[in-house]
Amino acid sequence: MANVSLFVSIAELAAMTIHNARQFIAAQDKAAREERRRLARELHDSVSQHLYGITLSVQAARKSIETDTAHASESLDYALSLARVCQAEMRALLLVLRPEALESTGLAIALARHAAAIGARYNLSVEINFCAEPSLSLEAKESLYRIAQEALHNVVKHARARRITLRLYEIDADVTLEIEDDGMGFDPKATFAGHLGLLSMHERAQLFGGSLRIKSAAEWGTSVSVSLPVLNKRALHP
Repeated sequence: MANVSLFVSIAELAAMTIHNARQFIAAQDKAAREERRRLARELHDSVSQHLYGITLSVQAARKSIETDTAHASESLDYALSLARVCQAEMRALLLVLRPEALESTGLAIALARHAAAIGARYNLSVEINFCAEPSLSLEAKESLYRIAQEALHNVVKHARARRITLRLYEIDADVTLEIEDDGMGFDPKATFAGHLGLLSMHERAQLFGGSLRIKSAAEWGTSVSVSLPVLNKRALHP
């Protein structure tokens, strides 16, 4: 009987392990689908629209280049400004598709580029105050980048803000990223059915032994602060 009980326990444990593995794979697949949909929206709402604007501006310049040089010059200047915004958008999107590029680009530069692209697209004032490249693993840097991405997405979608401030600094054993806006604010304790963004931000921070804090109030704006422990610098430089 003891052997039978042992086999039953092993079978139950194996079944639970398989169930958990399937749930994990399903969650990963769902996250991948959501990310693809988000990228498709980003391409449509940003790059595609900017390319269309560039086309119209160049066409206008071509029509008026001999009869109204001032208008042609204005149209070309506008096309050039859209091209620069489009370039910033593409850099941000490529980083999402190839997060390993953080290793060569660096977290600070990647965050600055993404924030600049958001500011240019939605006419937001963006202030950046970053330290030197922080002592984090590539995986932790990607986690911080994703948290910032979600926080900025929330600002654009919900906050009605005019200004965004990003700070990245390293003190003692922690690297901290702060994202503040001057928008309408919300109740951080409230639950939002169907919206997993805030939960995923907390989970990403906890995955690397960090913490995430959100402060917000109506008409006051929102502050998102995430801290992750730095790598052992002796391990980095033996």
